[in-house]
Amino acid sequence: MSKMSELSAMIDNLISCGETLAETGRALKEFYSGTEEAAPAKPEKKTKKQDLAPAEAPAEKQYSKEEVRGILAKKANEAEGRFKADVKAIVQKYGNVGSLTNVDPKDYAALVTEVEGLTDA
Repeated sequence: MSKMSELSAMIDNLISCGETLAETGRALKEFYSGTEEAAPAKPEKKTKKQDLAPAEAPAEKQYSKEEVRGILAKKANEAEGRFKADVKAIVQKYGNVGSLTNVDPKDYAALVTEVEGLTDA
């Protein structure tokens, strides 16, 4: 890998880390900005698998734009950037222009699932 591509990969990782840090900061600010005194959380009663109704399916994870961007950057930089073109093609499929800004937030879960399915095989 050339020095420029190594530098580019490091910068992408730094951007991803910064976005994750900013998202964490916003979440903490939102969590602690409530005016009510937070009551200690009661531990939830653990349910056994057989107690769950078979019709219940786990809810699909909701991703923020920052989370999706971090996942895309991580996958694009895996295996010395081997998946970069594939990641761009998948984003273009969901966003029509190739930018995460144009992807509908309701499609984030499907986008992440497809990107995480990329393998070396």
